[in-house]
Amino acid sequence: MSATAKRSRRANAGNKLRTMVEEEQAKLDSGEIAGSDEDEDFVKKGDEEDVVDSDFEETDSEVEHAAADASKLAEALIAKAERRQKRKLAKKRIVPRFASLKTKAKKEPSDSDSTRKSKAPEFAVRFSSRSSAVRKAKESDMLKHEREVMADIKRRHKKPKKAEEAALTQEELLEEAKQTEKLNMEKLKEFQEMAAEEKMRQRAASARKAPLIIQPVVHWKSAAVSSGEPLVREVKTEYSLDEIDDKHYPVNPWSRRMLIKDPPLCPVTGLPARYFHPRVRVPYANARAYRVLEELARGEHAYFYDLGVWGSSASL
Repeated sequence: MSATAKRSRRANAGNKLRTMVEEEQAKLDSGEIAGSDEDEDFVKKGDEEDVVDSDFEETDSEVEHAAADASKLAEALIAKAERRQKRKLAKKRIVPRFASLKTKAKKEPSDSDSTRKSKAPEFAVRFSSRSSAVRKAKESDMLKHEREVMADIKRRHKKPKKAEEAALTQEELLEEAKQTEKLNMEKLKEFQEMAAEEKMRQRAASARKAPLIIQPVVHWKSAAVSSGEPLVREVKTEYSLDEIDDKHYPVNPWSRRMLIKDPPLCPVTGLPARYFHPRVRVPYANARAYRVLEELARGEHAYFYDLGVWGSSASL
């Protein structure tokens, strides 16, 4: 739908055209516009008699039928136009509810009004008697009255101004700050618990992802059994020799030596392992051991319990 169809009709729509029509009608009534009998350009020539060929000559019966059909068609068109006009007149115009809210009281005619009417000129201004022009004028008056009523209603029902909130005192501000701090601490505690649970879930997931290598494991279990004999408490005795010079007579030379840790051995080659496999979590020595550990992680080797060795799963 276009914007022109949505907007409301203007109050002065059709005024210029109506004014021009009224002026032309007034000129015609006054006799200013009259046709000239001596105008040669508009002289109508006599109708020449038509010569009809014998092949195209119509009979009297055909002419009568054509005239009857034409009269029927004209009557049908006239009836259709009358029905359309009746439907237009039968339509009821909707009057808004608030049209009667702002009604002006009629003033009683006074002496001044009668004198004013008597002074009016004898000639009257001619108005258009067309029903459409009268209807449009009434509609424009109704729209104007409706706008005035709506403006009056909006002016009366304006929103009241909100009352300004009173400023809080120092004690009220402190109390509000305490409540806010309490809520923030509760939220912080909830977030910390959620973060701890998330870390635990991540650790459990990473532990499950690590591949497992199945191999024989020997477990030694021991338990303390009382023999019934009394326990003997042993105490270590230390001797200190202050008069002996450690430089010439070293008593404990091992105390100043660095501890030498045995390096872990590679389970594949038996050599000292200098690397650590991140997935299998087993130390290895060289590239060959790394490849073997990768194959074990992928499940390409099987352990033979009878022989106590690892072998290829393809030989099974």
